[in-house]
Amino acid sequence: MDNYKTASVTDKDKIYCNCCGKEIVKTEVVDTYMDYLHIEKSWGYFSSKDLTTHSFNICERCYESWTEGFAIPIEDVYIEDIFFYSEEELRLLNEAYQIELCK
Repeated sequence: MDNYKTASVTDKDKIYCNCCGKEIVKTEVVDTYMDYLHIEKSWGYFSSKDLTTHSFNICERCYESWTEGFAIPIEDVYIEDIFFYSEEELRLLNEAYQIELCK
């Protein structure tokens, strides 16, 4: 996943949630970021944003707050073909995730 940031962010290794402003941290395992949603929309004609592109990041906590208000619920589609982590990598990822939940 590419490192998307707002234009005002100068540190190339940091990603921030555009909703809450918190940094999306990089875990110690396999040098990867905590999961987040990146949205990039190029607006065409017939909108108030003609020929502009909006790009932003949403952390998981803000995503949950945002989507729980949707009139039509999001459909969960489970991925069967996933990358497998070692037991140690899973333990470290779970620890990092728990730390983020407590912030």
